Parts: sequence; structure tokens; C-alpha cells
Amino acid sequence: MALELRLRNRARATKDIDLALFLPDASLALTLERALTGDPYQGFAFRRKREPLVLENGVVNMEFAVTYRGGIWASITIDVARGESGESNIDWLPAIPLTDAFGVTGPELLPCLPLGLHVAQKIHGMTLPPRAGKRNERFRDLIDLLLLEALVTDRRDLRITCEVVCQTRNTHSWPPPLELPDHWIEPVARQIRELNLPITDAQAGIAQVRQFVDRILS
Repeated sequence: MALELRLRNRARATKDIDLALFLPDASLALTLERALTGDPYQGFAFRRKREPLVLENGVVNMEFAVTYRGGIWASITIDVARGESGESNIDWLPAIPLTDAFGVTGPELLPCLPLGLHVAQKIHGMTLPPRAGKRNERFRDLIDLLLLEALVTDRRDLRITCEVVCQTRNTHSWPPPLELPDHWIEPVARQIRELNLPITDAQAGIAQVRQFVDRILS
């Protein structure tokens, strides 16, 4: 969602919402459910659809049915996690205006991850070593980095943030190896075409991300 707020119509579509909770002793699932299932908001009401799933990294995955003025509207998936180092320093981004188009009012600004932390987590995600018998499917992070690089103005702070993310998550070292898995080639190329990016294929994409990381390191 933060990608859409930063990039608007150049962001890829997403089906889930990621939230960070800064209450160290609170139940992630219970806190989220209580927040959503209170009084309706602008005609929208929420109901949990299934039992929460606790993922291996401690993130809680929940699915909610959404109704609008009593009618079925959609289902949404939300991942809620404990806030990590640096995530409490938020960027306030302009919300997408809905009043004229839909008659729905809401906040003018929304709190999101700081840009540097957002980029650092993308680099970490696309280079995350897969677990035994699994594959890293985070090819979309490569595309996101191609789009986010143009927004970065302070690479010195970004380098420090990348180092902190790798140290905190303790899955692999910084700088990480930047490889292009074979199963990424076709979907990356497809997204390059869909977004009309000024590169030809996945190999060009990974080369551009390597150059971005080199600039962060230098």
C-alpha cells in the first residue's frame, strides 16, 4: 500500500496490507480484530473470516470479510507484525482522495514506513536465502526497487539503514549477493512490459539493481 501512495499509478497491484504494531505486550491478532470489528467506518464493516495464521517469522496473517452498507464488498488479507527498529520513524504520505469519486471521506495523510527503510526491506527481501525445499518468490521486490530508486536522495543514511535491517533480521550479511533466479526471469519480464519500464528484460533489471546497491555502498 505504501508503494501505491508513493508511486500512484506506477505501483504494482497488491492483495494484502502490511501493518506494524508498536505495543510490545499486546496480542497481534486480538488487537487487530478489536480495531477493525468495532463501529462501521464510512459504511464499511469488517468480520474475521478464519483463524489467524502465525507465520514462521512471527507475523500474524488474518483475513477479513468487508461489507459496505450491509452488502458484500470484498475480502482483504492483513499481515500484522511487531514494529522493528526504525519503523516508528514514519513518513506521512498523501492519501488517495476518494470523496469526489466515491463519497468516502478519510484522512488526508497516512503513516508509512520511511522511504529508506522501505528500500532496505525490499533489498533484504529479494536477497533472502530460501529455506530448505523452498524458493525465494520475492521477484516483485526487484521491480519495486527499480521504481523506488528515483525517490532516494540520501544514500549515506540508506546504507546505514540497510546494514541495520540485515543485522536485526540476521538472515544474511550486508551487502547481499544479487542473483537472478531462473524462475524470476519470466514474471520480472512481464512486469517490466506491464509498467513500460525503460529496460528490456530481467537481466537488465537485476543489473540496474546491482548498480543501485553499488551506489549505496559507495
